[in-house]
Amino acid sequence: MGLFDKLLKGAVDAIDNAAAKNGNGPTGLKDLFNQAMDKKDEAINGSSSTTASSKPSTATTSSSSKRSNCAYTRPKYTTPQEVLDTASIPAKPSRKIEFEVFDGENAEIRVKITFDLSGDFIETECEFDYGAMYLPNCDDDFDDNYSDSNTPYFEMVSAPDDEIYYMIDKYRNGGTPDNAMMFLRVDDMGSRIQFKAKVKNRFGKIEYFYNCQFHDEFNPQSYIGVCYNADVVGTPLEKKLMAAVDEAARTFRREVVKIEDRPFR
Repeated sequence: MGLFDKLLKGAVDAIDNAAAKNGNGPTGLKDLFNQAMDKKDEAINGSSSTTASSKPSTATTSSSSKRSNCAYTRPKYTTPQEVLDTASIPAKPSRKIEFEVFDGENAEIRVKITFDLSGDFIETECEFDYGAMYLPNCDDDFDDNYSDSNTPYFEMVSAPDDEIYYMIDKYRNGGTPDNAMMFLRVDDMGSRIQFKAKVKNRFGKIEYFYNCQFHDEFNPQSYIGVCYNADVVGTPLEKKLMAAVDEAARTFRREVVKIEDRPFR
């Protein structure tokens, strides 16, 4: 594999890892990359690469069209049995989580967000406000870059761009979401939380969440929830994960820390 190919492979791996951290799972880019390398080897020496040939090809072509169509099948996520079995382990004591967001028309309002989260979740690096992976058998001394698309993931997101965004937006405009696996209005958690729901996202994963308005001036579609594989639905593990989100939502607090004059230039 030449230098350019290695750089390209590194970029593909980085994109897949970022998607996995976001709870979105593999993007399918690795399969496409391997297929491209396979075609390159065939063109050069008439044989396919061992890396590409070890995986079933997911490319499809149509004999009735002059243009080739390339497609791939998204993987089916399967939760390991050892993860499912952790449902019988009592949850670790909860701890208070704290982070800050900026609010206001010019982001001049500094706001502290706090909530309690089960000790079964360990904070990881993420691209949204807060993320923690369900690792009840681990302690805090672990690689925070670790990611696994088959492990449940707790998340707080200011600006979702998928099904959850549209569900919250529809509710805020007086409608009732019609694509939810579960939808219940909430009347006892303050003005910032109006409902909780369960939905299957576009990757086939399940999101159990509360709409939870972090900001006053923007991003009203924020939420707090947990993402897990579809095979967890109806299991004791799902109840344990949902209980952790219930506690986080119940203890959610928002406090203005400081107001600054920060006009955008």
